[in-house]
Amino acid sequence: MKIVAAVLVAFAGSSVALAAPAARPPGAVACIDPQQMQGTSAEGSDTIIFHVGNRTYRNRLDSVCPGVERLNTFSSLETEPSGGQLCQGDTVRIFDQQAVRGVGINAYPRCRLGWFEPVPPKAGRP
Repeated sequence: MKIVAAVLVAFAGSSVALAAPAARPPGAVACIDPQQMQGTSAEGSDTIIFHVGNRTYRNRLDSVCPGVERLNTFSSLETEPSGGQLCQGDTVRIFDQQAVRGVGINAYPRCRLGWFEPVPPKAGRP
């Protein structure tokens, strides 16, 4: 039994060591002001679109995040900034506004943010 536990601990430690931060995409910023956020939406299972003031940013999460697609319906995004800004490496949770009352926010996984990549404005829009 002790051997199995030691192998599991060694395996868990090695998987964390393999993770490396993503390289900064061209034009990307590390942080946004959460007070300026006007909305969010999903773009697949690993990408969140943030509308901040008159700018839009694409954030590719560190991995697939359960429930991201629900941002396009009635789910909410809880940000967990490490300071006054929402930054690359901070976490968010996507949760159902009704279900959270019964299970609590901790029932929903944390998802780690990547870089905030500017999205060019659509043609005909400022």
